[in-house]
This record gives sequence, structure tokens and C-alpha cells, in this order.
Amino acid sequence: MFPSGSSSQSLETLILATTTVALPALPGPSSCGESGNFTLNFDDTVVGDSVPPLLIANGMDNPYHHLFYARGYTWVPDMWEPYPAMSQPNVAMFLPLDGTLLPNSPFVGTLLPGEIGAGPRASVNAYWFNAYWGYFGCALSGLEPCTLRISGYRYDAVLEEEVLVVTHDVTLPACLGYIGCRLTQVFFTDEFRALSGIQFNAYTYGLGIPQVHMMDDLQLEWYNNSCSAGILRIGHR
Repeated sequence: MFPSGSSSQSLETLILATTTVALPALPGPSSCGESGNFTLNFDDTVVGDSVPPLLIANGMDNPYHHLFYARGYTWVPDMWEPYPAMSQPNVAMFLPLDGTLLPNSPFVGTLLPGEIGAGPRASVNAYWFNAYWGYFGCALSGLEPCTLRISGYRYDAVLEEEVLVVTHDVTLPACLGYIGCRLTQVFFTDEFRALSGIQFNAYTYGLGIPQVHMMDDLQLEWYNNSCSAGILRIGHR
């Protein structure tokens, strides 16, 4: 299990209030198939040549590590954007333009704008996850910071759709002139557990204008660590 925070770092911890929802008891971690903690670092794909003359942004491949990504997500080498990657060479970037600048990827229409999750498999809790932390940056280069809105969703079998279970806003510092930019680590508290989807959207502080944001090293854990769930995951993309 990942820790919930570190007092030695300058971090903004999410303080959340949400309705308590009873969740089914699941077996503990097993060694069957694919289980436990994992990191989305967006580095195990080749974006292009090491020094390309022109960046060609492609939509995220669906699925990637068993999860699906909404229209507008792409991955880029950090040489093409202002924030050094936490792990080389790529970071994920979200373009809040309904993805019209990117080619379509399978099932992008099954997710909300800015969402990462089980997508068309949301009803199968083998693809649910716990979210612990990630690194984020906003594309603004002025003095004003960005608001990053983080929302967690869980599939409701009665309604047959994902429902919002937790949401919170955090502040990402501006990077004046795109000089010395650093991704901000954001921790999630216990409300970000047993999710079928998690949504990230950035806005200009106080104005609510959608902004491009970057993300790297998203730390997750599979919610269902039963043997059957682990075997199901390892047998599918």
C-alpha cells in the first residue's frame, strides 16, 4: 500500500468530504496473474525519433495498462513541453479541446472529458483501482496559478453507469516564462479508492477557463486483488 503523504515535502494534500459507501469485502492480495500496485509513467511507448523536426501528437492508445483514456489525452517527450518528466522520457498531456486535434482511439467516447478508467469495462471491478498520488503541471506561463479539479467515479450496478463519489480542487503553481518548471506532486486521500474512473481537468484560477495540463507517474493499485481478477487482467490488454 502506498503512503498517504509525506511531511518532508511541500505538498498540497487533498482534504475531502464524501458520502460513505459500503463496498464489498474482497480477498487480500494474491500472487495470481497481475495484482497490486502499479505506476502509469507513459514511458513504455515510442513517441517518435529522439530529435524529431516536428512533434506529431497522437491520442493515447486504448487500452494502456488495462485502462482507457478520454479523447484529448496524448503522450509527449518532455523536450516538447515545459515540465521535466519524473521518469524519462514521456509525460501525458491533456488537451481540453474535445480531442479534435488528435486522431480517435477506441472507446474514447465511453469516458468523460479528462477521465482515465475502466471505460467500457467499468462494470467489472477487476478493472477498478485505488489512486494514491501523481505529478501534475499546468500550461499557464503567467503569474496566476491553475486549479486542478480531480473527481473520482464508481460504477453503480443499479443505475448501470458511473456515479461521482468524490471531487476536490487543488492549486498548481504557475511557471513564469516556462523557466525552471517542476511538476507538483498531489496526494489523494482514502476517498479515492475503489474507483472505476478518475478525472483530471485544469482551469485558470478563479476564471474557470479550461487549460492544457501535464501528468506523470500516476500511482495506482488494483482494487480487486483476487486470483481470478489477476488472471483476468493478465489475459487482456
